[in-house]
Amino acid sequence: MRRRAVPIVLAVAALAGCGGDDARPAAPAPADRTRLSVEVTGAGPEPVRFELRCGATQPCRPAQVDRLAAIAEPPDPGRACTLQYGGPERAHVTGTLQGRPVDVTVARSDGCGIADYEALFAALGREPPLAG
Repeated sequence: MRRRAVPIVLAVAALAGCGGDDARPAAPAPADRTRLSVEVTGAGPEPVRFELRCGATQPCRPAQVDRLAAIAEPPDPGRACTLQYGGPERAHVTGTLQGRPVDVTVARSDGCGIADYEALFAALGREPPLAG
């Protein structure tokens, strides 16, 4: 029985010493992988501006990133939208989302735009600015 244990102990010892010296240090995460600037027009006499930043020191919530990514995607040409005017508000979002460039405008000019506008501000954790 001892003869069987010796090869196993040697194999475990050999594997325990593997890989430790070859590991590369992890690359530092960019300070602001997500940095979005939002400018809302049409909600009042002056534009409303604010910024969302998250990265290494303050990570974004995964659900928040998913919601924002859905809004930042090009619209589906087959998406059916109601012909309902929601108001003059327009949100122009620029910057980066998880390192990817974003430049999208969300307008409340139809049912899809109304839903996207509300989803944008829900993801940002803010009340949507609306005209008086």
